[in-house]
Amino acid sequence: MSELTPPASPKLPATRDHEGRVPGRALIGWLEEEEAARWLSGNEFQPARDPLHRELARRAKACVDARAPFRPGPLPCTPLAGAVEHHLGLLRTHPESAHPIAQLGEPMLVDLAGVVAAQKQILVADAQERVRAAVGADELGLARITLPLPRREPISWTFDAQRNAFIVTSPNPNLRVSGHFNSTVGGEVPGIVFDGFGFALSYQRSYLQVAVIGHRAVLRDGYHRCYGLLKAGISKVPAFVKRYANWSEAAMPAGLLPEAVCLGERPPLLRDYLDDTVAMDRWIPATRRLLLIQAVDLNIPV
Repeated sequence: MSELTPPASPKLPATRDHEGRVPGRALIGWLEEEEAARWLSGNEFQPARDPLHRELARRAKACVDARAPFRPGPLPCTPLAGAVEHHLGLLRTHPESAHPIAQLGEPMLVDLAGVVAAQKQILVADAQERVRAAVGADELGLARITLPLPRREPISWTFDAQRNAFIVTSPNPNLRVSGHFNSTVGGEVPGIVFDGFGFALSYQRSYLQVAVIGHRAVLRDGYHRCYGLLKAGISKVPAFVKRYANWSEAAMPAGLLPEAVCLGERPPLLRDYLDDTVAMDRWIPATRRLLLIQAVDLNIPV
């Protein structure tokens, strides 16, 4: 075995295991050794105890260090075909998407193979499921996945009488409180109305977003779709592209790889998620989004 080639991590099926965990994949070659070893151990909050996990982390890091430094070249972005223009027009005029997308830059055709990855890990099954319709799709079909139109999605909820609360859950992490309201509402007895107070919920729409910083393109949003697309052999897809003066102006989401890594000499690229020498699999606890909307009845001193 080559000194710079770590043994491939076991391939996990795109399903849950007996503990309800789901398969995940991380760019361990760009993590600090301790963080990478903890991730591989399955417990990110306790020191890694298995020497094998540290060895795998060191070998993945060595593979990264052996790479040639990043050399600026043409940005992986080209104009979109005219067939997508009608779809973009719908996005620009829809009341739910018009304002958000106006802040995201220009829609372009992006080659994902040349885009820098900043997110440490992805959920494999979720990534592949979200792009199932992309196989064999043309540019317009891909735009419907990467730059989706707003649509209503059912929201599951229950009412907990003991807590006096609505409990809303979803496997989609984009469920958010999007507003609040108060109005008069009807009661059980006809003709009697009450003052009602509540919150509006919706799924925050996610678009593929690329931030251009200096001479490189960095993905801001859409990691799971990008992994699924690359896994399916699809590299060139529509995305919003916007140039920023620096990392701070791009306002990258929290929890990503550091700026020094993404803008350094050997940044990870999206295609590195598929490279077993620098990225590895692990079972990850499955999570659901939960919103608790509760009325609390209190007497307070005045």
